[in-house]
Amino acid sequence: MRAFATITAALLAVASSGAWAAETITYVYDARGRVIQVNRTGTVNNNVNRTYTIDKADNRTNKTTSGSPNPPPP
Repeated sequence: MRAFATITAALLAVASSGAWAAETITYVYDARGRVIQVNRTGTVNNNVNRTYTIDKADNRTNKTTSGSPNPPPP
């Protein structure tokens, strides 16, 4: 019984010491309810923004990412 109590206490200590991430993602929609912009703030994605261009047939025709510290893929 003592081993069970020790293991339970250890699991509770690990579970309660988790890392907290604080990121806010804001979505912007056009008049037809389509996502046209995604803004991220906090943690590693701070100030990373993505803008979408949508044609009349509801297809995404362009995606622009700004504020990313990573270079774009080749």
